[in-house]
Amino acid sequence: MSTSTLHRPRPATVSTRPPRTAGAVGRRVLWHAVMVVVAAAAVAPLLYMLLTSIRPQATAFSGPIVPDEFSGAGYAFAWNDLQIWRNFLNSVLITGVTLALTIAAATLAGYAFSRIGFTARNLLFFVVTSALFLPGVATLIPVYLELQSFGLLGSRLGLILVYTAGGVSFSLFLMRTFFDALPHELSEAARLDGASELQIFWRVMLPLSAPGIATVAIFQMIGVWNELLFASALVSDPAARPIQPVANSLIGQYGTNWPALTATMTLTALPMVVAYVVFQRWFVAGLTAGAVKA
Repeated sequence: MSTSTLHRPRPATVSTRPPRTAGAVGRRVLWHAVMVVVAAAAVAPLLYMLLTSIRPQATAFSGPIVPDEFSGAGYAFAWNDLQIWRNFLNSVLITGVTLALTIAAATLAGYAFSRIGFTARNLLFFVVTSALFLPGVATLIPVYLELQSFGLLGSRLGLILVYTAGGVSFSLFLMRTFFDALPHELSEAARLDGASELQIFWRVMLPLSAPGIATVAIFQMIGVWNELLFASALVSDPAARPIQPVANSLIGQYGTNWPALTATMTLTALPMVVAYVVFQRWFVAGLTAGAVKA
C-alpha cells in the first residue's frame, strides 16, 4: 500500500509594492539618462586627455578622435627628458607624510574634542577650525616669511608642514563629527571594565573610525596631490618640486608639447583615480556615518 504526501497549496503572496505607473517609469528612465549624461561629461575630458597623450605631436589636434597612429613619445619625453619621475616621487613622499601626520593629529584631537571633557573645549575647537574661513592665498606671504626664517623655504619638509597645518582643521572637524556619531555606550562599557582613555581610543574607537579615517585620507590626499599655489611659490628647485608645478610649466608661451603635457597630466591623475576606487566604499561609509548623530 503506497502512501502519498498531500501538499497544501501555498497561499498567494500579496505584493505590497504599488504598481509602477507610466509616469514613474518615465521619471526613472529620465533620471538614468541624466546620470549617463553627467557621467559622460565627467569622463569625456579624461578620455580626451588620454587619447591626446598617445598621439604624435604633429596630429595632436587633427584627425579623428581615436588616432589612427599611436605614439608613446609624449610619455617618453615627459619621463626621460623632463625626468618627471623625480617630481612624481616628490609628490608621493610629500602626500604620504602629510597624510600620516594629518590623520594622526586629526584622529587624536577629534577623539579628545568628542569624548573628553575639558575646560573651554568648544571654544578651543572653534579657534582651531576657524582656519577653514581663511582663504589659503591670504596666508601665502606669512607662510613664505616663516619658512624663510626657519631655513625651510624650498624644501620638501617645509611643504609637508604647510600642508599638514592647512589640512588639520577640516580633518579635525570631520573626525569629531564621526566620533560624535559613535554610540557612547561603547566607551562607557570599556571604561567600566577598567580600560584607560588611551586603551578605549586604541582598541575600541580607532577600529570603528576606519570609514572616517578613509574620508579624511581621500580629501587630504586629493588636496595635497593637486595643490599648485604653495608648491609653485615655496619651492623653486625643479628637482624638489611636486609634479603639479612641473605639469603647469609645460604650457609654453609660444608653443606647447601637448602629448607630453597630457601624458604628464595622465600620470598625475592616475594615482588619485586608483586611490578613489580602492577607498570608495570607506569614503561613502564615512560621509554617511557622520551625517547622523547617535
